[in-house]
Amino acid sequence: MKKILFLSFFMVLATAVNCQDFSADKLLNMLSFSVSKLESQLLDKRYYSLGTEFSGDTAIRTYLYRPVIKKKKQTDPVSRKFLRSVLKETFTLTYQTTSVTEYTGIIETLKKGGFYCEYEKDSTVKPASYLYQHEDYTAGAAITKVDTTSWYSITVFKKIMPVSRDVHFAEDLLEFSSHEYLVYYFGEKNVKKDVYYFAKNDIVNCSVLFINTKLQVIFVWKDGLNRRKIDNLLFGGQHKLKSQQEYDKLIAENSWTLKSGVHAGMPLIELRTLNEKNIAFSAGDSPNPGLVFPESTGKVDFKNADVILGCINCSDDKFESTQMMYADKAMDDGRVLFVLTIALYPMITGIFE
Repeated sequence: MKKILFLSFFMVLATAVNCQDFSADKLLNMLSFSVSKLESQLLDKRYYSLGTEFSGDTAIRTYLYRPVIKKKKQTDPVSRKFLRSVLKETFTLTYQTTSVTEYTGIIETLKKGGFYCEYEKDSTVKPASYLYQHEDYTAGAAITKVDTTSWYSITVFKKIMPVSRDVHFAEDLLEFSSHEYLVYYFGEKNVKKDVYYFAKNDIVNCSVLFINTKLQVIFVWKDGLNRRKIDNLLFGGQHKLKSQQEYDKLIAENSWTLKSGVHAGMPLIELRTLNEKNIAFSAGDSPNPGLVFPESTGKVDFKNADVILGCINCSDDKFESTQMMYADKAMDDGRVLFVLTIALYPMITGIFE
């Protein structure tokens, strides 16, 4: 009888302790909670607010776990914190614990649920933090030491995807800041992992949306290993993709258009008319022939996108020995120029992108 009573007491105590930590599913579900519902849940789990601090433009509200005290002793030796970080309309949730068991348990549950980590495929890589991705969710795992205490952190984020009718212009694609997001939204058959060759031996991992079609877009990543954080998007032109080295079929003219109206294949005269002012661009005796100068003024803003011109009849000595040309003069000279390639760059992104 005593053994039964002791076992029952132990099970009640274990339940009281374990209900204070957060499972992977619970953390992910809490991303859909309103602030008031989140705080209510935290209050039920004995968390209280320490207030809000700012790290740059990010507001971080911290909640600290208050353990039960009985006979001047804590019933739970684990320290825990919960953080909600907000930047504009983007937010993350972070669970911090001093229990390595809780930490590894959450990670294992994430992996069983389909989350993957590129770092784990290479045992020689030892990053400061690990990134796990699955569909429209991202989770970061990190260990930090404060004095003699090790804190184990899991940060979760849910990407709010645009509705289909809002994906119309080239700039709308900047919302898809990882390969995983592209696959989740457009479907696995429409997104391919690839390698992009720059000059000489400079190569990067990239993702290609709707490869070999008029809707093709190349996503070049800042974080090539995890294929996330957009460096730039490439529209139109002839690009050196590993998968296209032996592809000899003609690809239709790219159909993506910038909000300004600029698109690949546009004749220079149309670009000049759209801009309503003369346009300066690099000629043959410059590092980047055909590149429209970002400082060019007019109706079109050339600062967030590199517009690169191609030319049908620019192999003469005059072009090759000139560093800068203007659209009006080039057209007066009978040169046939057009928009060959557009490289689009992202604006400021969210805290987890």
